[in-house]
Amino acid sequence: MARETKKSIKDLVKGPNPSPFATFAASLLSNDWDTVEARLANNIEWNMMPNNQIRKGKKDVMKFLKASYYAAKRMPKLIHDQASKDWGCFEYYNIGTTDKNIIEFAKQSKWPFPDPSKLVGRKYKVPVCFVWHINSKGKIDLVREYLDVGSLVAQFK
Repeated sequence: MARETKKSIKDLVKGPNPSPFATFAASLLSNDWDTVEARLANNIEWNMMPNNQIRKGKKDVMKFLKASYYAAKRMPKLIHDQASKDWGCFEYYNIGTTDKNIIEFAKQSKWPFPDPSKLVGRKYKVPVCFVWHINSKGKIDLVREYLDVGSLVAQFK
């Protein structure tokens, strides 16, 4: 089942030198789990800044990434992709339509959504920003994910 067009995924890796996180995100959105897992350090830490949830270790992060992938039908649009040797910032618009899977994911993430029964089929657009670190082996070992849950919830009121 295609969740986004090839054009939208390619939009994430624009330019001659996309960041390591941009290529990671494109692999994730392409449902290429082997590549996603290969890009993560065993001791990765993924911080969800909106609700202070922290996932540690490749197994826990992969479980979270798969749940978030299957929860959302989205059309990503790149905002910003910048990287130095080992740190970077990757930002995109997550544009999509809510369904029962994303509502369940939001509940598990403890987001303050209004009555979920009224949200299925609603369109949304929310900016998401990732500040990430690459270790000396070229693996992603730290991600801080910033999602404007307040503006997302406001779209559903």
